[in-house]
Amino acid sequence: MTSIYRKVVDVRSTWLDVDASDFYEQTKADPKGTTEETETPHNETKDEKTFKLPPFDSHGGSYIEITSPAVLEALRSVVDYAPSYDLGARKVRIDWPYSLLIHHEDALAEYQERLASSDCIGGACPGTYAYRHISIVRNFVKAAVGAAVRVERERHARGMATFEMLWLLFPPGIDVLYDRDNTGEYQPYVIRSQNCSVVNETVRSISFKLWNMEYNVLSICPSVTDDSIEPFAGEVKISSLAIYPFEYRTQSKIWGEKEDARQYFEERGKIYFQLRRLGCWNFRGYTTSYPRNPIEGLVIADDDRYNERYDKLPTSKDDPETDYGQVFDRNCCNNCRETISSQRKPYRFSGYSNINFVSGSGMTDHQYFLCDYSSPAYVLKQRQWCHLDVAGFRPVKYDKSMIDTLVMKEPRIKQLIQGLTRKYLIGLQAEAEREAEFGQKVTNSKTPASTKQWSPDFVKGKGEGLIFLLHGKPGVGKTYTAECIAANAERPLLTVTCADIGTDPLKIEENLLVFFKYAKAWNAILLIDEADIFMEHRRVQDIERNSLVASFLRAMEYYQGILFLTTNRVGMFDEAFISRINLTIYYPPFSDKARAEVWESFFQKLEREREGEIRVHNNTRAYIDECKELKSLQWNGREIRNAFQIAVSLAETDEERDNRGCIVIKQKHIEATVEMSRSFKKYLKDLYRKDEDAVAALRGNRNDPRPNTGDEGGEEYH
Repeated sequence: MTSIYRKVVDVRSTWLDVDASDFYEQTKADPKGTTEETETPHNETKDEKTFKLPPFDSHGGSYIEITSPAVLEALRSVVDYAPSYDLGARKVRIDWPYSLLIHHEDALAEYQERLASSDCIGGACPGTYAYRHISIVRNFVKAAVGAAVRVERERHARGMATFEMLWLLFPPGIDVLYDRDNTGEYQPYVIRSQNCSVVNETVRSISFKLWNMEYNVLSICPSVTDDSIEPFAGEVKISSLAIYPFEYRTQSKIWGEKEDARQYFEERGKIYFQLRRLGCWNFRGYTTSYPRNPIEGLVIADDDRYNERYDKLPTSKDDPETDYGQVFDRNCCNNCRETISSQRKPYRFSGYSNINFVSGSGMTDHQYFLCDYSSPAYVLKQRQWCHLDVAGFRPVKYDKSMIDTLVMKEPRIKQLIQGLTRKYLIGLQAEAEREAEFGQKVTNSKTPASTKQWSPDFVKGKGEGLIFLLHGKPGVGKTYTAECIAANAERPLLTVTCADIGTDPLKIEENLLVFFKYAKAWNAILLIDEADIFMEHRRVQDIERNSLVASFLRAMEYYQGILFLTTNRVGMFDEAFISRINLTIYYPPFSDKARAEVWESFFQKLEREREGEIRVHNNTRAYIDECKELKSLQWNGREIRNAFQIAVSLAETDEERDNRGCIVIKQKHIEATVEMSRSFKKYLKDLYRKDEDAVAALRGNRNDPRPNTGDEGGEEYH
């Protein structure tokens, strides 16, 4: 080996030092030197043909340490993402199997060729010798691992890989698919870095840092996770790994109907971005936390309320934009400096940290592609916060026609509730616009000053809510009324029960205020179902009960919004509540005509949603209209729903079809539920010696009129 090689490549047991600093000092002193002690220019090939791999100790982990400014500048120019390396340092250590150099070997070769074609003025310019120094490093790495890399890439072409060479698949910055939760559902990530545990030049384990884009309370930014791939023997299919490059993807159920998986993830990412803003959505899918439960219905995306509920704090961003600086080209001639600067790659993930979703106009397709698949939302039906699969979110669609299926004998009462809620919501809209323009006059002609809510109370903020009390026996449409009004007003319905509020007097007001805050923030209509537990008579000897009632009274009095209260025990109410309710509506037991309307609404719903699959036989309809035994049961709406649901299930089990292939619901399917209901009602009547209405009256819960079979009775309001 010549002395010039020793000055460029110094071999020391387990590491190789590529250093040309001594030579630069010599060329400055003797710019024209052309002896063997000076290196041949980059367009010559002396020593290249006779290059041999220097011996090194194979015990322990081998590495090379690069200190040549020429090679370091080459790496800074071609490497656009390598978070685990400080390429701005004066020397860089690269461990066996030298993955940084292998992953960028083509880019280094291109860089080297461009240097060869530059018009360097020679002399003391380091560019004169950069070509040669890069060749030394490339040839060393090629001799060390080149053969194994070539064989492994042939495997990759067949879609296979071995564990020992797995590092070759994962250059930092590559898009990968990652089965994070071991469910078989892969999500897009970016490889940040890899770490190989090496013993005697053999990879024993390999771990990764990966990141995707997630919301961190303040912004959307990279979120890093760690994982590893367990060792395996022989070859395996690349797409069977828990982490594998996106280019090896196969068809999966998670792509949905999209043939292009990248397009699928980009569109999902756009939804994730939209979910960062408060809004109501339709959802049909699964939770992302275990157990993965199915969810269907309206949900509220509200990061602010979620963060308050769970005390979420901002997390630090990862991978700030990197500038390695200029080290080598400060001594270059103008020609080399221009060549080097033109080849330097910008940082690949510039602009990925701290994306402002409030004022920002959006993100890039790749940023959307990397967005997480899970987002928190409040599930209105379950009354709880859940992490939901982003793919299940759809723009909200309210069924305004629901109110047409609400069975009430007096249409004027339905119209009265609609009119009051519509007027009140217009007033709330006007107030919201005034708050948005705090201190300024509202000029929007659609919200004139006359729409502002007027309160007769002299205390500001008191008695400004619109409160309905709906009372009557179970199953006559009280809760359904609130659901229909909310859908007709195109507002979410926030339902609260005793289980959500609790019965601790010290907590009840605090819990109520949380739901009041939710309702106001979400422009929701609030329903407190079975509210009688909070509104029962106060008693001198029951201080805890009195505290509970007082807390509920105080919270209700200062609520600003639409509130529905339902109860089937209005006789137990404390008299203080009566004056705080704007409108009280009584729901009497159904007449036979009302029950017929309820049956028909279920028939129409079934045939509308399952057209061509299942239908109700005409004889079944006649049986329901004419059967005296069925009418004598005096079913309420909920009992009718349950009976019909059972009949549908029985028909699907029997699977008797007509000549068009439709499953037919027959009279026998209804009769089965009639007999069970008749036996149970008889048992209860024998037990109490009275029917359920008489029992309720005896207990002082309510005073319903006696059952009738005509059209008597109707709603009453006060």
